[in-house]
Amino acid sequence: MALTPPPPLAPPARFCTTCGREREPGARFCVRCGREFPDIDVVVDDLPVAVDEAPAVPYPVAYRTQYARDQSRLTAAFRLVLAVPHVLVWAVEIPISLLLAVVGWAAALVIGRLPAPIHRFQAAVLAHVTRTGAYLVLQTRRFPPFPWQPGLGYPVRVDVAPAEPLPRLRTLVVVPLAIPAVVTAVFFGVVSLMLAIGAWCAVLATGRLPRTIYDMQELALGFQCRTLGHMPMLLTLVYPWYESGPLLPRSRR
Repeated sequence: MALTPPPPLAPPARFCTTCGREREPGARFCVRCGREFPDIDVVVDDLPVAVDEAPAVPYPVAYRTQYARDQSRLTAAFRLVLAVPHVLVWAVEIPISLLLAVVGWAAALVIGRLPAPIHRFQAAVLAHVTRTGAYLVLQTRRFPPFPWQPGLGYPVRVDVAPAEPLPRLRTLVVVPLAIPAVVTAVFFGVVSLMLAIGAWCAVLATGRLPRTIYDMQELALGFQCRTLGHMPMLLTLVYPWYESGPLLPRSRR
């Protein structure tokens, strides 16, 4: 009677399937997220991760919205007035955020990461600024929550990944490197303003938000959100890209 050969052993995993970071030589745990790598004696059939190349990794700052075609003419007509309370909050939180951006940059040069309290505050400010901006340009008809209110269920979501190590050299030169992204974000701001005027006219005339305007606004606001998270807030040093989907491994780009 022929014996069935045992399943082949799997080689050690090269990348973490949670955050996509490459495995350090001999490491049992991912140095970024702490996930344990499968042991080298695990068979291929039982191995839940790919071992040859990095998986797709979502951008650390994610902007997501839900399209709502039907809009209220009344609230659209007075959108600027309705948003005044949030703009007043902007006047307080944005200067504090800029000050903390400088403090966080200096701290990252010393300790190699953004301090947790600064990371939490900047993430909350980013979510509030982005949601209010989306409300102003008619991406959503629902009044946005304030920074101290829970945003669960709100159709505009801003998800920020936990604080990660920030390489000191890249942190040192993040401002000049981010100039192209910042210029592009400013350009998108002008485009977003023109689209908002078109959306405002369309909603007042038909009570509906055109899907084309919504999609273009999502691209513009999403890039602006990712750029703010990159610089000046330093929520991530991953350079912002245009698409809202995941970053693919280099071999698949």
